[in-house]
Amino acid sequence: MSEKIKNSMDKNNVKNSVAKKKEDGRIRYTKMRIRTAFYELLQEIGYEKITVTSICSRAEINRATFYKHYLDVPDLVDKLQEAVIDEISAKLEAASYENIDEFVTNTLRYLRESMNDDLSLMSFMSQNGSEFSRKIVFLFYDHFSKALEVYANSDPNLNKEVLFAYISAGSAGVIDYWNKSGFVESEEQIAAKILKLAKMTLNGI
Repeated sequence: MSEKIKNSMDKNNVKNSVAKKKEDGRIRYTKMRIRTAFYELLQEIGYEKITVTSICSRAEINRATFYKHYLDVPDLVDKLQEAVIDEISAKLEAASYENIDEFVTNTLRYLRESMNDDLSLMSFMSQNGSEFSRKIVFLFYDHFSKALEVYANSDPNLNKEVLFAYISAGSAGVIDYWNKSGFVESEEQIAAKILKLAKMTLNGI
């Protein structure tokens, strides 16, 4: 390959890379406008009255632009849920299970911070989003069961997965109560209650 052709290819690659970054930036900005419009409408008129048309009008985009990213309003909500779940999951993946009190407290802090960042959406999900609650249960089960493994000296005839699913589902219920109460109690207080109930369950077997 000649040096001239190679230099031309390198320049094209740089141009394509710059164009891709600009495109990604535009997509992120468009999605941010759609998301902001949805939040504002959620507060003003409630979920049942929100339409693609109302979102597009508020975000000042056309319907074709909306449909490039989302199928409809429920799909938008699903994508927003997934973004919250992915963010929390990424933080938990990097967490240490060595100190279970600290692990549970940090988990609760991640949840609260995510919910506070998207308060309107989180309030809506807590009241109407059973699928979101189910995802939270599975997320909590996956990580909490690993953290509880050290305490699991249970009946060998009892399936550990069943045991941890039971404990995690109950813990998710406590978290749901904490969210709906407006996070009145601290992460440390809720973590202490969850761990007490979990240890009581494990010790009672």
